[in-house]
Amino acid sequence: MNSRRKEKRTMPNRDPNNWQWLLEYMPIALVSVVTFAMAFVRGVHEGGGFKRSLLGAVMCALLATPLFPVFLWIAESQGWPPIIALPPCVFLAFLGTDWIREKADGLYEVLLAFVTKWLK
Repeated sequence: MNSRRKEKRTMPNRDPNNWQWLLEYMPIALVSVVTFAMAFVRGVHEGGGFKRSLLGAVMCALLATPLFPVFLWIAESQGWPPIIALPPCVFLAFLGTDWIREKADGLYEVLLAFVTKWLK
């Protein structure tokens, strides 16, 4: 039988809190993954090609990830649990980039009409 030996090596350069940074960014990573998955599944379900669905999912994840801290701030300021910030990001992924593009085009048309009317 092997007797258990105490290891005499010390770990002066090792910090037990090294994984803390990963735990701090875990909610943002979770939002990115869930948003990406939701947008990708919706894109495939609508009959879009693989590349189109993949690009739409990446765009939704890139849109939702910076919005998550805003939703988190709103939830914390209202006294709600932080998990409440996740559904708006996933809802954004469900709407997809096509819906966002349509709304942005409509807003552009309204602003363009306002500017041309103002310049006349």
